[in-house]
Amino acid sequence: MRYITVFISASLVLSSCSHKNEAIELSRAFFTSLSDTTYGKPSNFYPLYDSLHVQAKSDAVEIDESEIATMGDTMIVRCFNNYTDAKGTFKQDNITLFITKDKESSWYIYDSKGLISMDEEQLWFGRAIGALEEQPLNDVALANRLNILGDYIREEYMNQWIKLKTNVKIANWSWETSYDGTAHGEARIVNTLPYSISGIKYIVIYYDRSGNFMAEDDGRVNKTLNPNEKYNFTFWSSNAKYPTTANLKLDFSDKTVYDLMKEKTYTGKEFEEFTKKKQIQLKQKK
Repeated sequence: MRYITVFISASLVLSSCSHKNEAIELSRAFFTSLSDTTYGKPSNFYPLYDSLHVQAKSDAVEIDESEIATMGDTMIVRCFNNYTDAKGTFKQDNITLFITKDKESSWYIYDSKGLISMDEEQLWFGRAIGALEEQPLNDVALANRLNILGDYIREEYMNQWIKLKTNVKIANWSWETSYDGTAHGEARIVNTLPYSISGIKYIVIYYDRSGNFMAEDDGRVNKTLNPNEKYNFTFWSSNAKYPTTANLKLDFSDKTVYDLMKEKTYTGKEFEEFTKKKQIQLKQKK
């Protein structure tokens, strides 16, 4: 009986080692595919990879066998992914891969943690509206959250941009051509919003006598406009010779729009409410 027990124990150890080796091999194959497409697509090893909407890179990966854990039917592999980013800076990301077997008993990656990185705006709004929790999500769930968060940010951005376009106005403006055919002019703008606005940009578009586009010029109003304040600025363009007509419009930097969005008071329930609204809209379309 003792020999049977020893045999079973040894078999389990061998099986465990074999599974770890397979998990390591699969993990290395996945990271290799991130930089070498001839080796295979990342989705060949991680079927849901494309749904993450990331463009991960890898020059080398370090995997410590002692860091591999087993939880039920899942192998959890901790990896250190080394690469050089677009700016030429060396990076090392701590990535966790969750591996299991499919119906054909083939190993595949079904989830991960650490492949998705978020920009400043995603982090700020995600926390403010309740989309991101204290405990970091795995990548598949995080990707779904970020898709909805992206829709929320775009909607709020457009609402704020429209408010700016409607309430920061060109009161009057004029222009003329110089003796050498270059155009110059001046404009007066007014801020009718109850708060100050900076980062105002202007765009001038020139046309010939047939109404055909000639050139476009832009610039920045170097003034923070307080509520109900008016401000005059001048512009000069050298890239359009003897234009016949011109159109002047205002625009606003992304920073201006995002800063105003951040001044809003959030309850932390906006993400839940927005998600419910999206679900209702989807049902109505069906």
